[in-house]
Amino acid sequence: MSAFWLKMIGTSESPCPESYTRDYADFARKPRHIHPGDHMVLYAVGGSKRVFALAQVTSEIYGSGRERWPYRVDISYKVNLPVSCGVHIDEVSTPERDLRRSIRRASYIELRPEEYEQVATKLQEALSKE
Repeated sequence: MSAFWLKMIGTSESPCPESYTRDYADFARKPRHIHPGDHMVLYAVGGSKRVFALAQVTSEIYGSGRERWPYRVDISYKVNLPVSCGVHIDEVSTPERDLRRSIRRASYIELRPEEYEQVATKLQEALSKE
């Protein structure tokens, strides 16, 4: 069964660019529970606080060759909006969990299926406005 992840892109020192088109996601620590077929929501760190893409993991974890972010998985996009057209994280938090609070100091967190569905619906709505 596939899992759902919220993956942070960028840092406060190096924010996510307005257009993010890399076909991979990097990690500082080995993400032991992420596997091909899992679903990922990309979140722009560093100011905008917006989710902007839905992607699917297409590879196992492998080495990136980068010192700060040594682990990588390949992804393919289902939705990929410019960051400014994404959905603010507060709009996809639920009464059960404030996602902005949950992501502090994390590179990624697991989403509940209902959280993923809410994000996917909001991003599809944002895409239709493009």
